[in-house]
Formats: sequence, structure tokens, C-alpha cells
Amino acid sequence: MNHAIIFGLGLLAFGVAIGGGAIGAGVGDGLAGNAAIQGTARQPELRGSLTGLMYIVVGLCEAGYIINIVFGFLIVYVLAK
Repeated sequence: MNHAIIFGLGLLAFGVAIGGGAIGAGVGDGLAGNAAIQGTARQPELRGSLTGLMYIVVGLCEAGYIINIVFGFLIVYVLAK
């Protein structure tokens, strides 16, 4: 196949992966926030520990998205050669 077609399809796949990763990270962050709010509403004395756990979960969700971006750029870089 033509190199330009392969590169274009690689860019399209990169865009789809970034979009899917952003949706997944947004859903994960929303679920973590929802669980922390519900837990705080049920037991207000555990607010500090629930908030800390929520930040850990949100960080892991965002780290997965950042890894997705890095691998996408890596694939585009390899296809550009």
C-alpha cells in the first residue's frame, strides 16, 4: 500500500484511541467522584480517607489516559518513518 494511506489510517486510529481514552477517563473520574460523594453522605466522619482514595483512583484513571496518548504518539512516530 501507499505510505501516505498507511500514515493517514494511523492518524485516524490515533484519534479514535484518544477519543475513547478521554471518554473512559471521564467516566472513571465521574464514578470515583460519585462513590466518594455517596460515601461521605452516608458516613461524614470518613470524609478524609474517602477523599484520599478518590484522588488515587482519579490519578490512576488519568495515568491510563496519559499512557494511551504516549503510545499513540509512538505509533504515529513509527509510521512517519
